[in-house]
Amino acid sequence: MKIEVYIMARNEEKIIPYLMRHYGQFAKVIFLESNSTDSTVSLARSLGGEVWKYNISDEVDDRNFLRVKESCWQESKAAWVIVVDADEFVYHPDIVGELKKSKATIIHPKFYNMFSEVYPTTEEQIYDEVKLGTDGDFWLSKMNIFRPSEIKHMNWIPGCHGANPEGNVIIDEDSEIKTLHMRFLSREFLIHRYEKEALRLSQHNLDNGFGIQFHWTAQQINDYFDKMKPNLKQII
Repeated sequence: MKIEVYIMARNEEKIIPYLMRHYGQFAKVIFLESNSTDSTVSLARSLGGEVWKYNISDEVDDRNFLRVKESCWQESKAAWVIVVDADEFVYHPDIVGELKKSKATIIHPKFYNMFSEVYPTTEEQIYDEVKLGTDGDFWLSKMNIFRPSEIKHMNWIPGCHGANPEGNVIIDEDSEIKTLHMRFLSREFLIHRYEKEALRLSQHNLDNGFGIQFHWTAQQINDYFDKMKPNLKQII
């Protein structure tokens, strides 16, 4: 069974090896790249990924992200496609088996925010080291797995935390497949990342409140880690 994974990627050299080790086990991996200034492109290719370069603004603008995500899979002949951001790991111990037996055309995985006090350094899978997380609010979960032969448009809303799909829409809300959201990989990493992303927010995003989390201060990020710590449980 052919599976394709489409991953939004700009300056993601730290996490690309983990993405390839995970998704490369069962799928063709395609990185949707624009304006990277680190080794994202060369590293992705050297590890066996395919890179599609997009000439879009360097601003964080959800309109651009939605256009790329909606168009990238339209010509796919795969049985299933997975469309994710670079910090999202769609996971199940036997994901191919789960997809083979599914009667749905869209999978809506359970969503978990994963936390670590240090950025992972394992040479194995990222979730071999980062195992603790919290249940994500349902509104954060994404319809990110679907059959391209059955779905005409996903019609994601900004942030892709909601969608209005068109086509033969049969949604599985009860699948055991999980989305592991690997954003909170050390306080220092998140503080540095948010500082850079805040400078790139487009006026459109600012006007609409998209990406507002990038304006969190270091103190707010530290407070959030502290707030979540008592709620962490073993997800993997």
